[in-house]
Amino acid sequence: MVSRRLIRVKTLQVLFSLYTKDDLNFDSALKQYKFSIGKTQELYFLMLKLIVDLKDLHLEKIEINKHKHLPSKEDLNPSLNFSQNRWIRQIEENQQYKRFTHNGSLNWIDNEKLIVQLNKSLQNSPEFKIYQEQESTSYNDDKKIIKFLLENVIGEHPEIIDILEEKSIFWTEDFEFVVNLLLKTARTLKASDNESFLLSSLYKNKDDEQFGYDLLKFNIQYHNDYRQIIESHTKNWEIDRISNTDIILIEMAISELKYMPSIPVKVTMDEYIELAKHYSSEKSRIFINGILDKITIMLKSEGAIQKKGRGLIGQQ
Repeated sequence: MVSRRLIRVKTLQVLFSLYTKDDLNFDSALKQYKFSIGKTQELYFLMLKLIVDLKDLHLEKIEINKHKHLPSKEDLNPSLNFSQNRWIRQIEENQQYKRFTHNGSLNWIDNEKLIVQLNKSLQNSPEFKIYQEQESTSYNDDKKIIKFLLENVIGEHPEIIDILEEKSIFWTEDFEFVVNLLLKTARTLKASDNESFLLSSLYKNKDDEQFGYDLLKFNIQYHNDYRQIIESHTKNWEIDRISNTDIILIEMAISELKYMPSIPVKVTMDEYIELAKHYSSEKSRIFINGILDKITIMLKSEGAIQKKGRGLIGQQ
């Protein structure tokens, strides 16, 4: 499920694109945002397809080795632990997975070299060798090797981000999130689970879905108001010299402070300072922190921050 941080990142990207084109149209913004969120779901199933493809390559090599001119004892009696991994089999049989991959649009056909490299890294690892040497494996053993594959082989491959970027510009920022989502799937999946265990919904709940919608809506609706607020707190700066990214991050934070009563002030401050570290510069992080402090004090004095909910009543 999409985290609120990723929702903020997606919103930042959409707003940056619109600001660059000087086209703050909500309908087109929402369409772009939904498309970007949908691409995250696609990447989730594409990464599952990568795991299935690795299993298929492993099985293919087993068959090739059996038909060597002089096959070894190991070639003739290979371990089938990975090729019969229950977790992978469960994915292959899942109807959601089949729906996303049946037409062949989500594939790694042009990236055979990547699959070969990942397979080699996996096979050469001590963890995989121990797994393969077991006379029999449990369902937990099968899940454990999947988690190792995700964390230490796929997650650490130096070229996979570049390959994903070539497939879709939306996937560069999604990779780490999707790997963590797959790790959660590997941890929580049970042998008895049915169709619902995969990513049936991108959002944790309706509140998170509404959060993304509102964050986009408020930033477009009140953009001019926010710009005036920022200008009033940057008198020693020419606002045209402040980067678009910094302005958007500050405006997004104002939206949360003013119009999202269930989100604590500290959470908003911490989130946008953290985003500034990743999407702007160290100087920008310090600048945004200072400006948001001043704006928060002003909004509190005006009674414009009213937080509600468990532990938030009276926070203003």
